[in-house]
Parts: sequence; C-alpha cells; structure tokens
Amino acid sequence: MSNAEELSLEEQVERIRRKRQRNTDHERIRLILNSVFLLLAAIGLVMYFWNDSNHTYALAVIAVGMLLKIVEFFIRFVL
Repeated sequence: MSNAEELSLEEQVERIRRKRQRNTDHERIRLILNSVFLLLAAIGLVMYFWNDSNHTYALAVIAVGMLLKIVEFFIRFVL
C-alpha cells in the first residue's frame, strides 16, 4: 500500500491544501522580487543613459537588481 492510500480523504485534502499554500507564498515572494528587479533595471538604464560622465551608480543599481533576480531564480527552482 502506498502512503496516499493509507491517509484518509480529509488528510489527503489537508495535505494538498498545505502544499498549495506553500506554493502561493513562494509565488508572492517571487512576484515581488521580479517586480523590484524590473523597476531597478529600468531605473538603472535611465541613469546610465541620462548621465554620460559616470556610469558607476547606474551599474550598481542594475547589479542590485540582478542579485534580486538570482534570489528569485533560486526560489523558483530550489524551494
């Protein structure tokens, strides 16, 4: 007998509900991180092309956005 057959119907439903809840929490975090990444990328590009003399700050903003994107990537595939 498999583990799913040993559980009652209520236990199976509760297990599925908990799994969906965890996925929903991860989806919200991923959505927020992705939105902040897009915002930082757009701000960084505007800063980069707005000021031709020093691109360091613009590249720093883009780098922070890329770090957030990497965190979002790990949340998607590891959790």
